[in-house]
Amino acid sequence: MYLLSFDYQNARLNGAGRFSLDNGRSWIPKWTLLDANERTLELLRIIAASCNSPQHLERIPFKFKSLCGDQGRHLLAKHVRVLHPATDGRQGRSSVVAGGVEIHMRGKIEKLTKIRHRDLLSESVLRNPLAKCRPGRDFLLGYGDEFLAHSGDDDFDFTDPWFRTRRYRSLFSSTALLTDPVAFLSILFYRGRTHKRHVPLHALTRICRLMNQCFGLDVHHWLEASTEAEQTWEALPTELHKPLIVGLDAVRHTLDAFPKIQKPLNLPGVIVLHSPSHYCEDALLSAWLEFMDALFPNMQFFMTLPTAASELVPEEILGKELSVPAPPKEKASRSPENSKTDVLLIDVDSRLPNLALMKLSRYFKQRGRKVALVRGAGLDGSGREVYASCIFNSSSSSKKVQLLRSAYGDALNLGGSGIDPQLRLPAEIESLPPDYDLYPELGDRAIGFLSRGCPFDCPFCIVPLKEGPPKQVSDLQTLLDEGRRDKLILLDDNLLSLPQADRLLEEMVFRQIMVNFTQTLDLRFVNPDIAKLLRRVSCCNTRFTRSNYHFSLNDSRNLDRVRKKYELFGFTFRDNVEFVCMYGFNTTLAEDVERFRFLRTLPGAYVFTQKYQPVPGGPLPDIDRFLEGDADRLISELIKIEFTQNMKSMESYYRWVSKEYAQAFGRLHMPLVETIFRYNGRHLKGRYIATMAGLKK
Repeated sequence: MYLLSFDYQNARLNGAGRFSLDNGRSWIPKWTLLDANERTLELLRIIAASCNSPQHLERIPFKFKSLCGDQGRHLLAKHVRVLHPATDGRQGRSSVVAGGVEIHMRGKIEKLTKIRHRDLLSESVLRNPLAKCRPGRDFLLGYGDEFLAHSGDDDFDFTDPWFRTRRYRSLFSSTALLTDPVAFLSILFYRGRTHKRHVPLHALTRICRLMNQCFGLDVHHWLEASTEAEQTWEALPTELHKPLIVGLDAVRHTLDAFPKIQKPLNLPGVIVLHSPSHYCEDALLSAWLEFMDALFPNMQFFMTLPTAASELVPEEILGKELSVPAPPKEKASRSPENSKTDVLLIDVDSRLPNLALMKLSRYFKQRGRKVALVRGAGLDGSGREVYASCIFNSSSSSKKVQLLRSAYGDALNLGGSGIDPQLRLPAEIESLPPDYDLYPELGDRAIGFLSRGCPFDCPFCIVPLKEGPPKQVSDLQTLLDEGRRDKLILLDDNLLSLPQADRLLEEMVFRQIMVNFTQTLDLRFVNPDIAKLLRRVSCCNTRFTRSNYHFSLNDSRNLDRVRKKYELFGFTFRDNVEFVCMYGFNTTLAEDVERFRFLRTLPGAYVFTQKYQPVPGGPLPDIDRFLEGDADRLISELIKIEFTQNMKSMESYYRWVSKEYAQAFGRLHMPLVETIFRYNGRHLKGRYIATMAGLKK
């Protein structure tokens, strides 16, 4: 985000006023310099308060009522900011939003209501998104002129549920603790230098380059394996320690807030600095400001300095500007009377292109109808007829369906396995080839069924109810769009159960096509000949970027037979063999541990966990015995089972186990919690602990 303006009423030192950087153009100044005094410090605190939630502000050791004036009225603080798609994920929606807080005379803090927004500004209220803000959204860092540094690794245990307040706490408290520089450098050295992880290595490389460029310090040896963080820090000039603590703290919080961004230091945001000349000597101030400016090339800075120190600010950084994202173009309003679309297709929850909708699209286009596709619960005013397909019987899908029903009423035609497993397309539509123009992202990939059905009657599966016994329904020539495509996403329920499965596999080999068996292959039907054929087929993932085999293992029975079948393929550790493992149906923790441990012994195998979702009319989960036995010991064994890839999938299972454990015993299994947050979402760990895996509000 970038701040465009902020408004306030009844501030103790500043009264009422407005500060605006919105010049009506597509840019704003990167650096805003203010005179350092008590009044501007109050302004910086008002800015930081308006950009954060009351729940976080109340955890800061500061008497916010001291910001209120003496008239017995509350302090109102509002800002207007522009969002960025890179950090806020709001493509296609308004890029300018508003937020703010109301601070009561007794110290209570509340979000500004819409009425209060109108009281403060005559302009229209845009939006107050503070109720559900992601950790990266509304990214603001604030630094006062006095602070301390953490000492020790406890700074990185992330057990504080209000960790986000550390981003700006020193603006309000001189005893606020910033990042321990030695501990943080140790992390950068270990993850970036030793293990070559892109994000920490990117940050460390930039810091080294700027240390030389701005301070004349050659620290490229930091990138060498022999360098120790503590010795590195002690070797730096002591007068540089405090300024660098601020810089490293800002880097640390940026990396924590955007863990999935390749170059987080390039992201937009706001950094507030109050009188940095207090901890940065005059001889270093100009170089340090250049260091911060280059370290965060797209951050917006608000800074206060005494008049004498202001002359040390490099003119080139004061003249820098930041580009403001243009508001998204509004879509032209459409109605059934004037729209070119008269058939609206809605893909409610498909993870792959929806084949039924592709066939419907073909059917209507052949009759000269205009067709459009929307996804999720997207509402569109066009379409005399609306067809929605829902694949899953989950709570999130049900909410989307409910919204669509209320929006479209009788115009809505609902289908899909999540609505009625036995509801089928009319035969004349089912027989049509899919319309690949509906999902252009498919590119040269085909999608469809060679066969439908399965000979087994597994209680957790929708296939017996929906499809019945196995039968061939198409051929490769038809599925491959009459030979125009050479990659196939195969949706078959159990292809290997067909008596003619070997002939179909031989044809795949002969045609030299690439195939993704997305619904997995049934090892029970594998024999030496089938295994040899499958090894000759180019089995791939859904994107066809690498070789991939897909099997399933939904319980711990017959593991010896599974091993013998697996050995027929001759897989090595270089292969990618995914086993879909359902959980939350009828297995115990001990059985889950047994099958995960078993899969770890198979060369090339890894796990993709999938939670059981009851099919309409299907059995409910039977997990009353899940934690039978020594649950603590079993969980300790579970977290020791590590696969070479896709451990992100295992995190979903870990979270489910953690919640079941907390419900059963009224406490968290802390080693499991440590495992869940070992690599991802570490900044959320404290909230997870405080709410006991989400069981408490």
